[in-house]
Amino acid sequence: MITPQSSAEDKFLAELNMFRNEVLSGLKFLYTELAIHKIAGKDKEVLSAMNSSPTFWNTILNALQHSTFITLGRIFDIDSDKHTIHTLFKIIEDNKSLFTKESFSERRLKNSDRSKLDQWLQEYTKNLYVPTSDDFRKLKKYIQSQKKTYQEVYAPIRHHFGHRIYIKNEEIQVLFNKVKIKDIEKFYVRLYGVHEALWQLYHNGRGPLLPIREKSIRPKIS
Repeated sequence: MITPQSSAEDKFLAELNMFRNEVLSGLKFLYTELAIHKIAGKDKEVLSAMNSSPTFWNTILNALQHSTFITLGRIFDIDSDKHTIHTLFKIIEDNKSLFTKESFSERRLKNSDRSKLDQWLQEYTKNLYVPTSDDFRKLKKYIQSQKKTYQEVYAPIRHHFGHRIYIKNEEIQVLFNKVKIKDIEKFYVRLYGVHEALWQLYHNGRGPLLPIREKSIRPKIS
């Protein structure tokens, strides 16, 4: 649990983990909805069984669809008191020293078996990636570009799902016409890539932060 007394390191790790959980939740909602549609489209018996209780399955599919977009709303919420991508980056901006060689070495030297660790650490840190101010500027710009996409494409849908009790079909259809399944999947994967880049940088000293290599960081959804 994060408290005002928590260290910068604890705050960063907690926010990074919450960001990861939000992104994975959104992907689970999306993939589950797509899987149901795919199975029903291929198996006539499954489709027939689903059609025997259409209200139930439509409720499930609608809930999954709503959750996919509402989760994005939580990730990009501008409220400074919430656990969002902006909160995460603010902690990073205020605590860049977390990603120095000195901080990396200090974390590793907390290991009880220092006699075997010292020599390894000296060799490992020779190739440690230390982000520059330019790296953080690029990351900020990248996050802002994802926020712009969210606001232009996904926020209007999230707003309707989150604040409207009744939505006319033609009203929501206009918004959905701007969305492609592959695009929203890639959007979530790019967000997951931000987590992976930061996790690797902090825990393993690997970089750079950008570019996000989508093909190599697709998360495993269980």
